[in-house]
Amino acid sequence: MLFCDGKHRVWTSDDYGHLVRYDPAKGRVERSPYVLPHNLKYQTGWHSVLYDAVASPDGRHVYAVTWNGSPHMMRITPEEGEWGHLEDLGSVTPGNDLTIPEDFFTDHCGGLTFAGDGCLYYVASRWQGIYDPWPGDTKGLEGVVWRMDPRTLEREEVAVLCKPNGPAQYISRGAVDATGDLFFGNVGYKPGSGAVVQGDHARRA
Repeated sequence: MLFCDGKHRVWTSDDYGHLVRYDPAKGRVERSPYVLPHNLKYQTGWHSVLYDAVASPDGRHVYAVTWNGSPHMMRITPEEGEWGHLEDLGSVTPGNDLTIPEDFFTDHCGGLTFAGDGCLYYVASRWQGIYDPWPGDTKGLEGVVWRMDPRTLEREEVAVLCKPNGPAQYISRGAVDATGDLFFGNVGYKPGSGAVVQGDHARRA
């Protein structure tokens, strides 16, 4: 995942969870000393890489999630200070029993997009017990659409994505059209598909 700031610097992360950027004025890649937010109970930050990101409507902030177990939401202000300002907004998937292994296909978040109401929408997985995709036993696995107000950081569940042949929890990217409908790209073991959230959820009041 790459994003640019107002100084035309290109940002991403390395495999150890550090923000890195290419500064065209300096002609080199620089590495931040700070590690992206992660679950401190059992992670070191290794492979806590940027998975999805979206700029706020005013262009000042970038909201992003990591591709890691217990992914975290963060708000980055890239032009503030030497290395920008990074806020950890917490985990976006439910807490789970750490004695039970889960993979990133189960524990996942993506599809970040801003809609006409000025709120951030994203899809985070939710499940019960152990999810084993091979026998097709979903164990309650589902993709939950969330709305977050960037002013208060309050989150509200909006909808649950459904497919006739299985769960739709692994959303890669999101988009919104002129009428306020949200579109989400779903990744699965079969060829990719899509999901649409219609109604007034994403429309400007």
